[in-house]
Amino acid sequence: MSDDLSLLKIKLNQLISKYKNVSYLESDPICFPKRYKNPLDIEIVSIISCLFAYGNVKNIKNFLDPIFNMMGASPYEFLSQQNSSFSKFLQNLKGYRFQTKEDVVVLFLTLQKILRKKTKQSPIFESYFLNSKESFEKNSSIQNFQKKIESEILITANNKELTYGLQFLIGKWNSKSPKKRISLFLRWMVRNDYPDFGLYKKIKPYQIPYPMDVHIQKLSKVLGIHNQKQVQLNDAFLLTEFFRNINAVDPLLYDFYLTRVGIIDRCKGRYEEKICNGCELKEVCLVVPRGIEPRLQG
Repeated sequence: MSDDLSLLKIKLNQLISKYKNVSYLESDPICFPKRYKNPLDIEIVSIISCLFAYGNVKNIKNFLDPIFNMMGASPYEFLSQQNSSFSKFLQNLKGYRFQTKEDVVVLFLTLQKILRKKTKQSPIFESYFLNSKESFEKNSSIQNFQKKIESEILITANNKELTYGLQFLIGKWNSKSPKKRISLFLRWMVRNDYPDFGLYKKIKPYQIPYPMDVHIQKLSKVLGIHNQKQVQLNDAFLLTEFFRNINAVDPLLYDFYLTRVGIIDRCKGRYEEKICNGCELKEVCLVVPRGIEPRLQG
């Protein structure tokens, strides 16, 4: 390992020491599945949380908190039952940003249909990512997941195409976007260490793309890892490969902690004395005097 990478690893470990505390979970949508113990509850709450994980955390929590409260102690059991309580639940749902109330209702009807087919089989969605050999493929697995969910939604809606809100929610399978929210879901399900759950055993942490949210994109630039203006799915896989140089088995270890720099420390991606001087990453950041040279382009 080069001196630059060794120093970066030291600083990342300092960042982990700072933010490896349950109090910081409330700054992240992962706080929702952390409320449950049953793997079925964890997985269904995780997919819902990740699909709606856009916008600021406060808005996400304001939207999702009432939903999970209405579901009670076991969201899996609640969604699996077609009764008056579920009908009332659908009536009380609201829209969220690009999703209308009708979009949200269709999503939950679709999830119910999927769960009723599975009949308490855990995990629920891992097979959606796997090929015929039950392995994860870089160039097709996330897209296959999107195709399957889209197909299920279209059947529920009895429609030939998705509304804008539902299309935004699951993403276009044939786009080159970094597919951040699905990548985030994979991180939660695949990593077997804090703060994640490790429910999926057939997919390895080093196989999946980094969840390229705005904070990770910003930090990737100021740490000199990449300088792309338009980030695509391949860039997310490249970021995983970069961090494999630091941690070959668990490159996504750093994702949760790096995003705290943006969410909690309010990193601006430019030098601001009050923010930067107290940052654990200041010695390896390009926007402060002791930056390092870019390590990865493309």
